[in-house]
Amino acid sequence: MDSVSKWRSSSILSIVAALFLIFSFSNQAKANEELDLTILHTNDIHATFDEYAKVSAYVKQQRAASDHFLYLDAGDAVSGNPVVDLNLGKPIYEVFNLAGVDAFTLGNHEFDFGQEAFSANAALSEFPWLAANMDVGETDVEQPKPYEIFDVDGLSVAIFAITQAPPATAPANTVGLDFDSNYAEVAKSYQSELEEQADVIVALTHIGFDYDRRLAEQVDYFDVIIGGHSHTTLNAPNVVNGTPIVQTGSNLNNVGKVTLTYDQSTDAVTNTSGSLVSVSSLTDIDEEVQAVIDGYNDDMEDLLGEVVGTSTNGLTRDGRFNGDAPLGNFWTDAMRDMSDTDISLTNNGGIRASIDAGDVTLGNIYQIEPFANEIMVYEMTGQAIKDVIEYSYSRDNRNEIDLQVSGMNYNILTGPTGSYQDATLTVNNEPINLDETYTVAVANYIGTGGSGYHFEGTVISETVGLMTEAMKNYALKLTAEGQTLDYSREGRIRLSVDPTAPLPGEIIGSTETGLFSSNKNKNDVGLGNLYTDSIRAKAGTDIGLLNGSSVTGEILPGPITDQQIESLDGFGNVIVSVEAPGSRIKEVILEQAKYRRGVDVQVSGLEYNLITDNGAVTDIEISLENGETFDLNATYTVAYNDYMHGANFYNLNSETIESDLGPVWTSVVDYITEQEAPINHEEGSRITIDGEGSGEDPTGSKSVADAIANNSGSAKVKGYIVGSIVNSSPIIGEGTHAPSNLLLADSPDETDRSKMLPVQLVNGTAVRNGLNLPSHPENLGKLITVTGSLEAYFSTPGMRAPTTFTFEVEEEPEVPEEPEAPICEFEAWDAASTYVAGDKIEYEGNFYEAQWWTQNQNPTDHSGNWEVWQKVSDCYEQPEGPQEWNEKTIYDTGDQVTVDGQVYEAKWWTQGQDPQDNSGTWEVWKKINDSEPEGPQEWDASAIYTTGDRALLDDKLYEAKWWTQGQSPKDNSGEWDVWKEITE
Repeated sequence: MDSVSKWRSSSILSIVAALFLIFSFSNQAKANEELDLTILHTNDIHATFDEYAKVSAYVKQQRAASDHFLYLDAGDAVSGNPVVDLNLGKPIYEVFNLAGVDAFTLGNHEFDFGQEAFSANAALSEFPWLAANMDVGETDVEQPKPYEIFDVDGLSVAIFAITQAPPATAPANTVGLDFDSNYAEVAKSYQSELEEQADVIVALTHIGFDYDRRLAEQVDYFDVIIGGHSHTTLNAPNVVNGTPIVQTGSNLNNVGKVTLTYDQSTDAVTNTSGSLVSVSSLTDIDEEVQAVIDGYNDDMEDLLGEVVGTSTNGLTRDGRFNGDAPLGNFWTDAMRDMSDTDISLTNNGGIRASIDAGDVTLGNIYQIEPFANEIMVYEMTGQAIKDVIEYSYSRDNRNEIDLQVSGMNYNILTGPTGSYQDATLTVNNEPINLDETYTVAVANYIGTGGSGYHFEGTVISETVGLMTEAMKNYALKLTAEGQTLDYSREGRIRLSVDPTAPLPGEIIGSTETGLFSSNKNKNDVGLGNLYTDSIRAKAGTDIGLLNGSSVTGEILPGPITDQQIESLDGFGNVIVSVEAPGSRIKEVILEQAKYRRGVDVQVSGLEYNLITDNGAVTDIEISLENGETFDLNATYTVAYNDYMHGANFYNLNSETIESDLGPVWTSVVDYITEQEAPINHEEGSRITIDGEGSGEDPTGSKSVADAIANNSGSAKVKGYIVGSIVNSSPIIGEGTHAPSNLLLADSPDETDRSKMLPVQLVNGTAVRNGLNLPSHPENLGKLITVTGSLEAYFSTPGMRAPTTFTFEVEEEPEVPEEPEAPICEFEAWDAASTYVAGDKIEYEGNFYEAQWWTQNQNPTDHSGNWEVWQKVSDCYEQPEGPQEWNEKTIYDTGDQVTVDGQVYEAKWWTQGQDPQDNSGTWEVWKKINDSEPEGPQEWDASAIYTTGDRALLDDKLYEAKWWTQGQSPKDNSGEWDVWKEITE
């Protein structure tokens, strides 16, 4: 080879080698241009202290494993655990320091202990407290920074913070502080300086999910919004206007993990992913943090463990939004006892937990009232008190009870849509005198203007003591008197509906058939069809979908008003539109139907039929509304609500077409307004089960016979007014009737008392005013529908506390059945008579049934589980729900009992076997959870699964083929194994 050829060959090889090196370095450089920033986040911990050592260990593990890492908290670290709160929050911030919190947004509860404690906690913290919309003015509080810039291993990250304005805390805690509620304008004012300094910009907020969504709509420069305050559990980022929003829920149930991929070449975040890690799934412990937790718990044990009383049924706050609650009654009685006032009031928002049955400790008292609220006393006129009651119900259009009460009863009268009409107040069973003055004890939170309250009157005392002290002393007083701390729902607060009140708002349309939701788990319903048609029209999509829980209520035949539609919206959901493959749409509808064993998703643009086997949903047939094939491989545009979009078991696509098309209810108003004809829908036209609609009354009304046979829960009952009960005796037809009750029957000619439903007419309510026979004798024989609580009344199946009624167009009465002998009217026991199994007798006011041959055996001395006489259970009022376990009682399969607040269910016949000692895989009792989360959950080795139950393990879905416990789906799934993997 000549020298030129050699030169040419070597030159070509050099060029090839250089190009190879350039290409390799180029690829490597491109790979190095992308950085992953990992952010762990928590919010609304509310002093959930005991589990924090696991969180700290997880944070430190993730920090060590990540090149670029931050741990942020979005506020409300305190108020919920007396160990933390009695130490004015200090313990939680100490463990925050040890865990390495990088930045913290102020929550409203950070102010609960006053400005001095606020400043001390901020000074204690080794991380910045941030809030861009707070101005400390002339106070001694140090001005928090609006943001903090972090150099995270070469990546510049801005943490910008906004807190609730004004903070929901006692007004005295924020005197002199100013908060800007125009969150978007505050954020925009910092945009240029943040973009100049940071590669990644994070909004760390404590304003709630709804306001986070609004912020994302108006401000587009945040790479992610990490939120708090609303306790919203977002299993995956909720993308609004291109901005991901995340939140973990509350009470340290979860830790959030967000990964943002930053491209250095484009100076942009190119991808965001996020998920939640259940704290209960964490196992490692940070021993240093655990030592701090144990130390504080040990220090507080003696104080918080002091027993102040005992409650056999517990003190629950449940039911507080529609009446008086047992805990509310105890609480306000304690306030009135300490203050020696005529009346006491406290708001529902201050009642933070319930107290379980058993010993009541100081720890329980501090847990239900963690805010150190004090009791102040006003002197007020009856009219001023009534004005406060009106405000409490109607504030912010909430239309729900907010004030628990002692020393006074009140009844809220509403219109058909729940809007306030009037209130009747009584003191000592007499109407309150609007001009007379009364002393009123109130929580100082509302007494000083919290939640917008205004008490018109004279302040008699700024404080008579702490709420907690009042409850402690009152509990000790009752205990010293030999009483237990047992309270019930006493009827101090009631809600009544005046069906004759005009519908509020502007008439926008009408319906001839009415639109109902009672059968929504069996087929499509009128209200569901209206709602899904409306959101689909608003979004302009192929399909509209709504989950069953968002379709609730009814619209009676007649005009429809805009406020009527608004009042039906209990959630404030907004419309979101997405693109989704047919396969995912099918999966969501089918999986929720399987989980709920019936219809869940209401639809527009689709029709579907659920296929069942032995009552279990197994498959689904879907078509488009025009009858064309629904293509599983096609992409459809879908409108649904933001709740569905944020829940992984409903979510169709994390990316949205439009993320805020306004509230669902406003789209319904717009849709009805545009219709020229009445809105009428035939149920079962879009959704069926095994090819058929339910065929049931769309109004959900029960017959009298059905109400008697199934006498529990709230229900509508349709029947004829045939009489009333006077001095325990039925008066049928014309006669002198009682104003306090009615008798309903399925036939206007009924004479058999056992086929009549006694209905309580509560004094002062619209139902009593409109139905009682002494005032309206013409009502006798009329057909009505009345809504109330089905429960024993006059020792027989009945209805109590009805809230609304309507007169119905009479139908042909049914032919009455042959009368049966009334129950519980038996011959008196005779010592000389011989009785055999099944004979029933009356003795000293009680009713007994013989179990075998007997003579001269006194029922009082020989009644019990193993005795010849047993009481006839049908003759006695049976309490609702599971009752306390009794070692002498016989239980059969399916019977439920409670022990120490835990519910157990018998798997087979048992007597005398304590559920706490005999519950497990092969034992007679099994534990029943209080509530079940939606959708399949992570497999739990300790849980019992039965046929059809589903569980997740390593992101795979499994279904149990028969009863199992402790058998891992991963190791026991196959043709003959207990678990099968679901791959559809």
